[in-house]
Amino acid sequence: MDNKKIQSILQDALEEKIPSSQIELWPAVKASLVAGKHPLIQQGEKMNTIKPRRISRAALIALMIVVLLALAFITPQGRAFAQSILQFFIRSESDAIPVPTEEPVTWVDLTPGLPPATSTPLPAIASFADDCGDFPNPICSVEHIRGRVNFTVKELGIIPEGLYFIGATGGPDSISLSYEFENHAGGIHIFEERWTGVAIQVGASAAVEKVQIGGLTGEYVRGTFIMYPGDPVATWDMNAGNEILRWVDDGTSYTMFANLPDTLEKEGMAALAESMTTESVAKLPMPVSEPVDVWNPKDTYNLSISEAEELAGFKLLLPTRLPEILSLVGASHDAEHNIIEVYYSLDQNLYGPTTEGILLRQQIAPDLDDCFLCDILIGDYNEFAEDAGNANYFKEIVPSAEDIETVQIGALTGQYVQGVWSGTDCCGWVWDPIPYRKNLRWWSNGMAFELSYFGMHIEKADMIKIAESLK
Repeated sequence: MDNKKIQSILQDALEEKIPSSQIELWPAVKASLVAGKHPLIQQGEKMNTIKPRRISRAALIALMIVVLLALAFITPQGRAFAQSILQFFIRSESDAIPVPTEEPVTWVDLTPGLPPATSTPLPAIASFADDCGDFPNPICSVEHIRGRVNFTVKELGIIPEGLYFIGATGGPDSISLSYEFENHAGGIHIFEERWTGVAIQVGASAAVEKVQIGGLTGEYVRGTFIMYPGDPVATWDMNAGNEILRWVDDGTSYTMFANLPDTLEKEGMAALAESMTTESVAKLPMPVSEPVDVWNPKDTYNLSISEAEELAGFKLLLPTRLPEILSLVGASHDAEHNIIEVYYSLDQNLYGPTTEGILLRQQIAPDLDDCFLCDILIGDYNEFAEDAGNANYFKEIVPSAEDIETVQIGALTGQYVQGVWSGTDCCGWVWDPIPYRKNLRWWSNGMAFELSYFGMHIEKADMIKIAESLK
């Protein structure tokens, strides 16, 4: 599910119920994977050198649930679920529900070597984004957000140890309060709005329990719908670590999402709900983190196309068609192997700071036996890493021939690999055939090419289209 699709669902079906500007469904994957051919990481380097902006799991899970809520009420199947409605939640007919089909990639024609026209940024989801920030980076105080809406806004009177108030944002009809850990790896998010009777969809097997919150009655459930890029359905997982409590107080609906190392259970969630207050609450400031070095692709790919061609001594073939979300950054030259790398980054205007992009490599290779971009080695990366040294720096390594797919690139034949070697604490490098990293290699007229992508917006068919457009 891409950002545009989520934005459309939220704005059209929920009237900006949840403020959210960015969604990445695999933050944990990106924090632990090692992609040998990703422009940011070479074989043997750990990904903890990269410091992209992190988004808390609680925020992502909360947003996912609300998106699925939208589906429940904008489809005939969703409306049929009303027969199983509780008060604040609604059970689906099964633990697997369909998700919207992703919108097709929009392509643009371009002159090789020149950047495409600047894309128009997507509008913010939160109405108050100009001064309060967009989800998941709210910056306003509770007092400020309280003065901008005409319903009662309460905040936690008791803040669990280790959590810090991040900020508030939203719009005139719905606001959110965020409490997170210093490392942003979990927390509590509270969404407040006038009660309209809308229920949140949960799995058919979800155990929804009644909870007393002082003199009020709420409902508690553990779990969330989980989906990964390319999945046609989202599956309910009660062990995902997410807890939800919903209740209504004096016409205002409160939805509390918690994702903490130790589950609060319904009693702990109810205690936090009882502490909600309109009184001013003393809050510890978030500790100031030491500045980190954020990878800037312009530092790595700092050559123009003409400069790279002059160093390499050959003319580059470049895409004449690209998805509109990609923009040319620049090129680099590996003098030892005489390989040119051209990097296209995910459009910063659309997606903010990101490490996603496409890397195009090419080299003169009249002899296939003397071609760094031609070979795909089969075996254990741990053994190659120890024995091969720099000789296999540009070689693709897979554990089995079954991991290599032969594809057609126009009249040419190429090899496609999907997956990555992931570093572990116990067992060295382990192969994970995830769709998050994709690699395409082919040879034509004495030239070898490699197209690599690390992300979730571009599919295999899109990569083949890009390869076919090279001129």
